[in-house]
Amino acid sequence: MLDQRYITFQILSKTKSYTKTAEKLFITQPAVTQQIKSLENELNLKLVNYKQPSLQITKYGQKLAEFINNINVQSNKFIHQLKETPKKRKLIFGSTRSVAIFMTPNIINKLENQFYNIECVVTNTNEILKMIDNGKLDFAILEGNFNKQKYSYHVIKDEKFICVAGVDNPLTSNKMFKIQELLKQNLLLREMGSGTRFIFANWLESLNITENDFNKVINVNEPTVINNLLQYNLGISFMYKSLAEKEINAGHLKEIKIKGLDIVRPINLVALKNNYFNELINLIE
Repeated sequence: MLDQRYITFQILSKTKSYTKTAEKLFITQPAVTQQIKSLENELNLKLVNYKQPSLQITKYGQKLAEFINNINVQSNKFIHQLKETPKKRKLIFGSTRSVAIFMTPNIINKLENQFYNIECVVTNTNEILKMIDNGKLDFAILEGNFNKQKYSYHVIKDEKFICVAGVDNPLTSNKMFKIQELLKQNLLLREMGSGTRFIFANWLESLNITENDFNKVINVNEPTVINNLLQYNLGISFMYKSLAEKEINAGHLKEIKIKGLDIVRPINLVALKNNYFNELINLIE
């Protein structure tokens, strides 16, 4: 276990305030300052730059704060596992909305016998990563970008990224279109912060195009609603093929072939470094 100075520094890295840190720990401000200086002297590293009224955590301090958080989260999980019998183990994992529709039912089915209680939190990539950092999730299934130096991860599937529209849209022919030919269309997109929105925006940027170049952008945070709107011929959307595969096979939606759209993205199982999630990989795959 880490001594109190590390805990004090972790809180300081979040509050960016000696006063607020002292209040949280019920100690004096000079005591906080003394602990931080003692830690810096012991490690021979500058952790904090303080020029009143602003306090900044150095790059060494940021790495240390991340390490402390990881240790605390893993310690709590380990102690919890020691106390609980296998039949009473609880699992909380996260998933982005896009992935939740075509992957999480199968994952829950495979893990159901291993845990007494299973909870799946469905939200966007940014929120899921915050919850992993805070120890609120054991792992997550993500299709969005994340810091691969910060997290442990394992690729469980590769997904093709496609353009989709209702079958009555004239663009759903077998012709190969240039993206510029689609700019008069309405765009149906997930909310900002979602993995698919980020992928699409990056691809457009590489072509010197933005979302605003299209006729209109309609934001919807539920993928199933987007698929329903596409069937009303309200525009086009970009998503993982598995997300529209059921509707495509049923003849309700159709893929628009676009020159240069050859994106394949990995779906990852993501957790904090040194997390106890490795035992689950074989069960999920």
